[in-house]
Amino acid sequence: MGSVLRKRKGKLMKLLNCLFILASFSELAVARVRKVPVSGDQIVTVKTAIGIATIIQVPDRPNSVVVGDQESFKVEYLDQAITIKPLQSSAKSNLYVYTDWKRYNVQLITGSESNADYVVYLESPKATPTRSPTTPWRRFSNSLKNENLILETRKVGAPRENLIAIEFLISSSKNEKFDPNWIWLTQNGQTKVIQNLFVSNLNLGPQTSVNGVIQILKSDISFDEPLRIELRRKKLSYLTIPKVDSWKQMKVQR
Repeated sequence: MGSVLRKRKGKLMKLLNCLFILASFSELAVARVRKVPVSGDQIVTVKTAIGIATIIQVPDRPNSVVVGDQESFKVEYLDQAITIKPLQSSAKSNLYVYTDWKRYNVQLITGSESNADYVVYLESPKATPTRSPTTPWRRFSNSLKNENLILETRKVGAPRENLIAIEFLISSSKNEKFDPNWIWLTQNGQTKVIQNLFVSNLNLGPQTSVNGVIQILKSDISFDEPLRIELRRKKLSYLTIPKVDSWKQMKVQR
C-alpha cells in the first residue's frame, strides 16, 4: 500500500513540475510581447539583444523614424511598425517614431537575449486623443545615379512652420557604408545648410536600402530659385527640385 502511494505521489510531483515549467514558458512568452499605453511625452524603454529583431508597433503608420546612434542600431520599416536590430552589444540610444497623430519617445537598451522584447505595442490611451499637427506631404519623384548608387526623392513636406523636409531613398548594387557627407544642397551655385539629416541605417547593399529625410530652414533658401540635391563622391551627380516656390504656401495642418 505504501509503495503504491509513493508511486502516485511521485507521478503527481512530476505532473506538477511539468505544469510549473509550462507556466514559466507561458509567462516568459507573455513578457516578451508587451502592450504599453503611452500618454503625452512618456518615454518607453524597449529591451533589445544581439541576434533579435524587436518589433515596435504603433497605432498609425510611421512617417519617419529618428535614432540617436545610427551606427549601433539598424531600423527597418514595416506597415504599421518598425524593426530594431542592435549592431553592438551594450548599445543604447534614444528613438523617435513620428506618425500623423503623435510622436513616440523610446529608449533602446541592448542586453541579454533572455530579457529582450520581441514585440512592443505602443498604444494610445483609451480616451480619444487630440489630433496633433500633421505634415502636408507632396509627392515629388526624381532620381540621380552616381556610379553604383541611385538616390530617389519621394516627397516634400513641411513638418513645422519654419522647416522644409525632403524624403529620399538611396540604393546600391554593392555592399558599402553610407556616408552622410555625400549629401549636399545647393541653390544658384551656393551651398545651403542642411539643418537635419535623418537616415534609417548606414548599411547599403543589393538587399538593403537607406531611407532618409533632409530638413532645411525655410529662411535658408530662396523660393524663387530651383534647389539641387547633390551626391558628391569620386564624381558629382545631382537632381533638381524646380518648384520651390510652391513650398512657401505649405503650412502645418491641424
